[in-house]
Amino acid sequence: MVIGILIALSINNWNQNRLDSLERKALITKLHVEFKENKKAINNYRMAEEQAMNSSIVLMNLIGLPEEELLKHNLDSLLFQSFPSNEIAFANNAVNNILQNGRLNLFKDDTISTLLYQWNSLAEIRKIRFEKLDSWNNDIFLPYLLPFISFKEMDANANLRWGGKSKVKPSYYPLFQNVAFENLLDNSLWLHKEVVVRLEETDRLIDKIIEATKPE
Repeated sequence: MVIGILIALSINNWNQNRLDSLERKALITKLHVEFKENKKAINNYRMAEEQAMNSSIVLMNLIGLPEEELLKHNLDSLLFQSFPSNEIAFANNAVNNILQNGRLNLFKDDTISTLLYQWNSLAEIRKIRFEKLDSWNNDIFLPYLLPFISFKEMDANANLRWGGKSKVKPSYYPLFQNVAFENLLDNSLWLHKEVVVRLEETDRLIDKIIEATKPE
């Protein structure tokens, strides 16, 4: 009777190990596919951030120049590009499934588990950086620009239905003679830089997860 119980336990253990192995392989495959997509998403987002920074640097270099020099540039386009409206949404179903259902124990070593914990931790840091930039733009920078520029003409660069020529567009020259504008641009660039730093960290972590989840 004892031998029979031991045999039954052995069969159950073997069957459970087989099921765990199948589930582990399925989860690793899902992780690999998801982070391949996340790699594309972060590259697109980083390109938009770099474009915003480049446009802001061009604007900063125009500060203090004569009005005829300003007229050589499409200032509405540069201003529009300096406020990117891009959003980033990572594929996270597999990670959430693993963490919420306590399935980290399925992995043979700690490599994938450690990387997934790092992924969640970095997501919180990245969120703070994004929120700081959004808050700065919406609460401070854009309100400051209200008397100086035409949002309607800026929006024409995105072919928005309400965008187009403004009948009351002010001269942008006073804005570019204002040190406050220079300071606001400077701080905006710093916040964008911090976002890019977090994106680069995220990109490196994505590469590690893709490598660790390569099909066996």
